[in-house]
Amino acid sequence: MSEEKVIQHSEKVVHVMKSKSLTWKEKIKEFTTEIIIIVLAVSITLVMHNWNDHRHELEIQREFLLGVKEDLAAGADDLEASIKDFQPTIDYYNNVWQQINTNKINPGYIDTNSGYLTNTLYYVFDNGRFEGFKSSGYLRLIENKELLKHLITLYTIDMPFEQESDKNVFHTREQDFNTYIGVKRVTDSTGMHVSKIINDPAVRFQIERYVGYFAERKRHKQNLIKEIRRQVAEIKKELEK
Repeated sequence: MSEEKVIQHSEKVVHVMKSKSLTWKEKIKEFTTEIIIIVLAVSITLVMHNWNDHRHELEIQREFLLGVKEDLAAGADDLEASIKDFQPTIDYYNNVWQQINTNKINPGYIDTNSGYLTNTLYYVFDNGRFEGFKSSGYLRLIENKELLKHLITLYTIDMPFEQESDKNVFHTREQDFNTYIGVKRVTDSTGMHVSKIINDPAVRFQIERYVGYFAERKRHKQNLIKEIRRQVAEIKKELEK
């Protein structure tokens, strides 16, 4: 019932109570009838309003979950690609460390590929959709609270941790390179010759150190990919309900 109709029935109640042509019994009957009509009309209106609001909230939730599922799936693909792109650097460190341990130094390999000592590949992730949804106060709309908890953990702890870890490792490596390798390296027209200082204990330590760091970074990122894939599957399951 429209607001105009409710007002009309309310005015009728007032008119009935003021009427001098009706008995008290008739007034009470008319009054009760009109009140029931008003209460029912208001109740039905509220129910319909709440139903429409809930349906709209479900649409907002679904749109967000569809979008964040695509964001996460694309992010996992990008992370897998970055691991492959950085693998040659990991291989270089492993190879050089093996040469050091076996005392079989290959100057050509070490020097030709010495660029791997300074190259970087930072992990970044897209949290724009999640942050926008959160700042709008819409996280409360996600009815599956277990899924909500997992998404919050992923976006506020797991992925930021990996991003910050990359920053720390590469920043530290840059400082270490400048301190222990860069100032000692031999450079000429053919390039940088790290092999000439490979027997320096500080240089050897840096190679060993980052063999471990990069192996750990790769392992962490592989675990993150698995977690992201699990979340994508969980979202998909929720959308199929």
